[in-house]
Amino acid sequence: MKTTPLKNPVVETCMNAWRQAVRSMPAVALVVIASLAPISGVFAAPAPPRADAAEVLVYPTREDGSIMDWLAISRLPWNAAYIGDSNSYDLFKRDGQSELTLRPRQGDRVQGQVWHTMHFNGTTEGPTMCNLFAVAGQGFDYAATVCVAYLYSPQERPGAVFAGSSDDALKIILNGKRIWANQIQRSPTYDSDQCPAPLLKGWNTLVCVVDQVWGGHLLCARFLDGGNGITDLEIALDPPAPDAVRHPAAEYNRLAGEQMRAADALSVAGKLAEAVSAYEQILAKYPLADVAVRAAYARATALCHPDGAPSLKQPEKAVEALNGLVERYGQDLLAEYAMLDLARLRETALGDADAAAETYRAFEARYPRSSLAAKAAVETARLLAAKGRHEDAMLTCRTVIRKYPDSDEVMTATVRIADIYRLAGDKDKARQQYEAARRMAQDWHDNKYGVDVGKQAWLEGILEDVRKQLGGL
Repeated sequence: MKTTPLKNPVVETCMNAWRQAVRSMPAVALVVIASLAPISGVFAAPAPPRADAAEVLVYPTREDGSIMDWLAISRLPWNAAYIGDSNSYDLFKRDGQSELTLRPRQGDRVQGQVWHTMHFNGTTEGPTMCNLFAVAGQGFDYAATVCVAYLYSPQERPGAVFAGSSDDALKIILNGKRIWANQIQRSPTYDSDQCPAPLLKGWNTLVCVVDQVWGGHLLCARFLDGGNGITDLEIALDPPAPDAVRHPAAEYNRLAGEQMRAADALSVAGKLAEAVSAYEQILAKYPLADVAVRAAYARATALCHPDGAPSLKQPEKAVEALNGLVERYGQDLLAEYAMLDLARLRETALGDADAAAETYRAFEARYPRSSLAAKAAVETARLLAAKGRHEDAMLTCRTVIRKYPDSDEVMTATVRIADIYRLAGDKDKARQQYEAARRMAQDWHDNKYGVDVGKQAWLEGILEDVRKQLGGL
C-alpha cells in the first residue's frame, strides 16, 4: 500500500515562509545568502559520516611513557553557570555531540574552532609538559582545551593506571567512560592525579579536558602498570578502524621526504612530466606523510601554474588535481591556496568566470576564519563588477570591510568600490572614493606599516594606481 509521509506543520509553515521571502528578495540579498552557502545550495545535505581510517601514522610515547602527540581543540568556553565546577559541563553538548563518544579527526570543527594535530616537545615547566596555549595560538582565561589520542596497546592491561597533571582542572575519559575529574586551580606536578584506567588490547580512545581559569595552561599524561610507565603504546591522531594498518610516523615521513626531494629536483631541472610522475608516486605510496599535501600542490602547479610559470599547460588536469587536493587535504593551509588557484585557473586558463566566482564564494563558506577569506570575497566582487552587477559587487566589498576589519583586503575593497563607481559611470562618487582610498593608503604607509618594507611597496603601488585613476576622471 502506498503511503504519504507525515509532514510537520510547523516546519512546513516555516519553509513556506522562507520560500516566499526568497522569491521576494532583491538580487543583492540573494548574493549575500549565496556567499554564505556551500556550492551545492543554501540547504546543503549534511555530509555522510566518514569511515574510520584504514591506515594511520603512529607516534611513540616518551621514554617514561608520556604522551606528547595529541589531536587538540581550543579554546572552548564552558557555560558560565559552571564556574567553579567546569568538569560537570560537557563542552560538546551545545553542538549535539558528547564528550563520551568523541572520535574527531584533524579539521573537524566545534563552535568555530578546529581540531589540530599537535606534537609537543616539553616546556620550561618540564620536559614532558604540553603547553596547551599552543593549540589556540594565544593565551586565554575561562575556557578549556580538549586533547584526544587514539592509543594502541599490544595487550590488555586491566591493572593500568592513568597518571597525569594539568593547569588547571582535569577530566579524563577513557573508552567512553569518565574515569577521573579534579576540579582545582593549580600548577601541575607529575603524576599527581592517578586513577584506575584499564586498557583494552588494540585501540583505546583517551580524552583529556583541561580547564583554564588564569595563568598557565599545561598537561602531562601517561599510563602506569605496576608503577612503571607503559612505553609500548602507539599514538594515532586519526580515528582508526579496528584493524587499521599502523605506520611508524618517523620512518614513513623520512622515506616520503627522500622521494619528495628527488621529485623537486626534477621540477627544478625543468623535467616537469617526470616530476609530475614522481609526485604521483609519493601520493600513491605515502598519502599520510607530512609532505603529501605539498606533493599534491606541486603536481597541480606543474600541470598548469596559475601565475604563468613554466608548466605542462594542462589546465583541465590541474583543475582536477586541485579539486582532489582540497577534497583529500582540505584542512591543510595549502588547501586554501589551492582553492584560490583553482578559481584563478577556471577564470584565466579555462575562461569560465562564473565557475571562478562560484569557487571564490565556496572558499569563504568553507574557510570563514581564514586570513584569505577576505581576498576570496574581493575577487568575487571583481567578477561581479565585470559582469555589470555593480550593486552586488559594491555590497560584497562593503561586507568585506565590515566583516574583516583587520585584513589588508580592506584596502583592496576600498579601491575596488571606487573602481565599481567608475565602471558604473558615476565619476563624482568614484573620485570621492579614490580620494578616500588614497588617504587610507597613505595613512597605512606612514603609520600602520611604517617599518614593513614589503607592505610599504605594496601601498606605494596602490597610491600610484589611485593617482592615475584620479588623473583620468
